[in-house]
Amino acid sequence: MNVIVPKKRKDGKSSFVKLVTYISVRDDKQYDETLSPDMPFVRPGRSKEVIFDRLVDYISRTALPTGEHVIEMFPDGRQQVYFDNVACETNCFSLDTAAAEMNMVAEENVRKKDPVYHFFLSWREEDSPKDADIFDAARYCLEQIGMAEHQFVTAIHRDTDNVHCHVAVNRVNPATFMMADKYYALDTLQQCCRRLELKYGWTPDNGSWVLDDNQQLVRAKMRYQKAPRGAATLEHFSDRESLFSFAVTHCRKDINALFKDKSATWPRIHAVLNRAGLVLEPQGGGLVVRDAFSPQQRPIKASRLHTGMTLSRLEPLIGTFAVTAHPPVKVPGKNIHAAYTDTLHVRDRGAREERRVARAEARLDFRARYQEYKKSWVKPDLHAADRFRAIAGAFRDQKSRIRQVERDPLIRKLMYHVVEFEREKSMAALRIQLKAERQRLHEDGKLRPMSYRQWTEQQALTGDQAAISQLRGWAYKEGRKNRTPVEANTLIFCAPADDTRMLKADDYQVRLHRDGAVVYSRHGKDAIIDRGDSIEVRDPYADNDFNTGTAVDMVGWKSRERVVFSKEEGEFPYAAGDAVARHNFNFPDSLIVPGDQGQYDYTLNVYNQLRAEQYRQQTQGYEHVERWQDEDEHRPPAGSSFKP
Repeated sequence: MNVIVPKKRKDGKSSFVKLVTYISVRDDKQYDETLSPDMPFVRPGRSKEVIFDRLVDYISRTALPTGEHVIEMFPDGRQQVYFDNVACETNCFSLDTAAAEMNMVAEENVRKKDPVYHFFLSWREEDSPKDADIFDAARYCLEQIGMAEHQFVTAIHRDTDNVHCHVAVNRVNPATFMMADKYYALDTLQQCCRRLELKYGWTPDNGSWVLDDNQQLVRAKMRYQKAPRGAATLEHFSDRESLFSFAVTHCRKDINALFKDKSATWPRIHAVLNRAGLVLEPQGGGLVVRDAFSPQQRPIKASRLHTGMTLSRLEPLIGTFAVTAHPPVKVPGKNIHAAYTDTLHVRDRGAREERRVARAEARLDFRARYQEYKKSWVKPDLHAADRFRAIAGAFRDQKSRIRQVERDPLIRKLMYHVVEFEREKSMAALRIQLKAERQRLHEDGKLRPMSYRQWTEQQALTGDQAAISQLRGWAYKEGRKNRTPVEANTLIFCAPADDTRMLKADDYQVRLHRDGAVVYSRHGKDAIIDRGDSIEVRDPYADNDFNTGTAVDMVGWKSRERVVFSKEEGEFPYAAGDAVARHNFNFPDSLIVPGDQGQYDYTLNVYNQLRAEQYRQQTQGYEHVERWQDEDEHRPPAGSSFKP
């Protein structure tokens, strides 16, 4: 297990209401639901009033079949509550008043400065801890950081790949109104993780503290530093690869090898960096790594790339710093092997460079199209002013006619009041009508321009490949378990980020899920699911392997860099191999080559049989076969058609 303390706001405006709601109320967005223009993505309101109303609504609704929310009450005032599939524990009077209680206690400390403290414990995928053990672990952590008596809310989330629990605690003690210190809490929480792993038998995780051979807590040896805050922010919020990550991916392994075999020299270090389009320069008494082709790009400290890359460590070993004599020249494939660009996406790191660049450019173009949509968007005009003026004009004309016809001033005044009453009544009716019209526009998503997510979903429904890629990227980052489930072991694995648009297939109905999974149905049942980097084939042997053949043809639209059939289902690799052989036989311009050697050999054998059968049919009926001097000359090749 591990502990993470999210970065806090710098303006001191952290909110108990928002935090308690975030950890206890899960949104209703399901990634495995079918996209529809009638159900656009709607982001919940973020005002305090709206958030608190949502929290109360969730608590007041029936979440369990029994209708009971409280699981258990404890003598010390704690209670465990279960709603919206979230198990929670708090020592406040109730969960729905927890935020208000925390705020009232925090107000008693006149010197308070950001009383909200939030951390979460995360377990590895192979661990599945019980709720009771998780709550015990959270209370143990609070005790160790000196907040055992403080107000807290713990919520367990099991809808992601890793089970984790959030802990929101008020730093102000409800008895003394003193503020608890938080500056050494993270280090203490790391120690708690190691002790809890040992107590409950959970899988040990990385951290600043480790258990030695004698099961004693010792500090972990300092290795590589974390990514700079700017790099981590770039990758988290914009899904762009930072210069730090690029340098680590392309250079750290080679530089580490130089230090390991003690062959490091300044020219060799420069050569490793130059091959990636990077340069090593002195700056401020240290060393920095800079992008050779974008001088304006902010450099990174060389010690972040490798702990040994400091002047104080290198110069005593390999001499005074020397500038490279051959700076990199941007000639791909000759002087450099790669070059950094901040347009590439984090989840594309495993893809080949050409596809990474193409996919990143498609994403940027897609974002530019959204900006054009926003600029060209025109708000629907309800002509409210004209309609109000029309009503006012109509009743003004009535008053004018009354003035001309009625001579008695008392009767005329009475009729004016009647007309004025009718005018106000009509104005009120128009305001109600306009409100209803605006509400309909809001429900249809036409009152204001669509958000980027809404617009992306609508573009994805048209089959836009960049939009589908973006949906898959969001689902990948959030790691929710409510994505389209894998129900069969009959899978075709493709290359990372191997996205394709929705295809039209005979006898299939196509629909798109919110996580970017394209589902092809046949005879009312889901038959093929394309997730980009894999294709799931359900009922692969029906109708002479019809679904398997269609799935293989879909692979032909991908990069075909990696094609491997799952082996869990014993017969599937053979059925898929037959389909690949038929595809290569019929479509020689888009050959599919299995990456597994055994699957490749089988596919090649079937392919050669098809070629031999074709040759036999072509030569059947000829009477003068003897005109060929060498029969082997016309046999199908034994493997020259496609290679792994």
